[in-house]
Amino acid sequence: MGCASSTVAVADLNKSLKAGESGRSVLLKLEAAPWLLSTPTSVITTTAGTPLHVACEHKQLQVVQQMLSFLSCSPLCTVREALQPYCRRMGQQLPGSPAEGVRMAVDMINCKGQTPLMYACTVGSPELVKLLLSQGADPWVGDRCGSRTALHYAAMSGSAACVEAILAHVAPRHMSRQGVRLVNARSFCGLTALHYAVFFDHTQAVAELLRHDPLLSAVTSSKSYDMLCTCETLSSPLHFAAIKGNAETARQLLQHHALLSAAARGQDPRLQRNAAHQLPWQVAASHHPGSRDLVAMLHPGQALERALGLVPGGGPGSADALRTGPASLATLAAAALQAKLRADLERALPHQEEEGDTEKVEEEQGQRQDGGEDDGLCGVCFAEREQVAPAGCRHGLCGRCAAELCRGMQTARGGRPRPLGCPFCRREVSAFVAVASEPGPSGGQAACGGRCLPESAGGVGAAGVVLVEA
Repeated sequence: MGCASSTVAVADLNKSLKAGESGRSVLLKLEAAPWLLSTPTSVITTTAGTPLHVACEHKQLQVVQQMLSFLSCSPLCTVREALQPYCRRMGQQLPGSPAEGVRMAVDMINCKGQTPLMYACTVGSPELVKLLLSQGADPWVGDRCGSRTALHYAAMSGSAACVEAILAHVAPRHMSRQGVRLVNARSFCGLTALHYAVFFDHTQAVAELLRHDPLLSAVTSSKSYDMLCTCETLSSPLHFAAIKGNAETARQLLQHHALLSAAARGQDPRLQRNAAHQLPWQVAASHHPGSRDLVAMLHPGQALERALGLVPGGGPGSADALRTGPASLATLAAAALQAKLRADLERALPHQEEEGDTEKVEEEQGQRQDGGEDDGLCGVCFAEREQVAPAGCRHGLCGRCAAELCRGMQTARGGRPRPLGCPFCRREVSAFVAVASEPGPSGGQAACGGRCLPESAGGVGAAGVVLVEA
């Protein structure tokens, strides 16, 4: 094909893409000239991207789908013809299969090292992000302007949807490399996606990144040309929030740190110093002396919970309460089990004895203690009679100890119930049954103390254990 006709074909395709023509129209042009797929859309400047870049820039999801479908459904000779211009520019070998050709196409770069995935993140198109990732796009590719990844571009554009799309739909093999998680990938200057989102005041993108537990202690290694103000090296995201004077973003970062578990929390980010040995509060005071609330929140002299206005302890509004978040299905099921066990106890335990009966029980207990007999006593406190037992294992308990076990289902943090285990065999307790008070064959309880009583089909144990229906 001559130079003139080639120029006309490229210009015509570029015009079609920018005009938003249908994918079918673009597909017809590619079928007539497959090499157009990887040819720069401008013959005047080499900074132009391929038609795939242009389609992503204009959020043309259908066109991108048609282009990738064209490659995957074409014979190998057509795929190679389509990608030959790109392979020549990059010095790469031609693909060995249509599938390899599709993976090469979604990772094509322009002269700035930018991929179609970066274009999709810049314009905020999560649908395109998901499509490109599903076709094998590599989210770790860094551009030639600082080795910024597609996640950096999503953070810079403030597209929380693209951040979520990348971190939720990336292939498992791309989740980490050389021990570094994708959310913590750094640019040439040591900037993470969180640095960019904080610097450009994209609070929604910051919130989405924090959902994936980024490294709050990540610091810059040098100054970056794409930042509009001077940032000292070794600056953390909290330093960036202080430089920008963004109290909301600073609160997001500190609250995320406060809600981490003690094992994962690490150092308070307010204590991290930059290369000038400045703490975040000092940076905020020098850049924004009038922002007293921000400086006070960043000052490490007061407890973090107090700085954030959280209620001390474990009640509502505390860090523990916020850390737990919405209850899971497992937690709700455990809470329902707790309520059921308490209802079992109310039905199984006898009503409060009269005063005379109480004196009689105390007298019998004193006689048993004097005689040294433990049969029929609660296996936990050895002070009261067995009144209930777990339905599965039948290890007897008194009503008071069983009630305490139910209350013990509350965890120490957040007040969420957990499944109850038998204190003797650790089997999960699904129901309580009442232990009848009739004497055994020898005039007392069975030799096992009522802890190994079998059930009968009629709901009454062979040794007098009565099942309590839920």
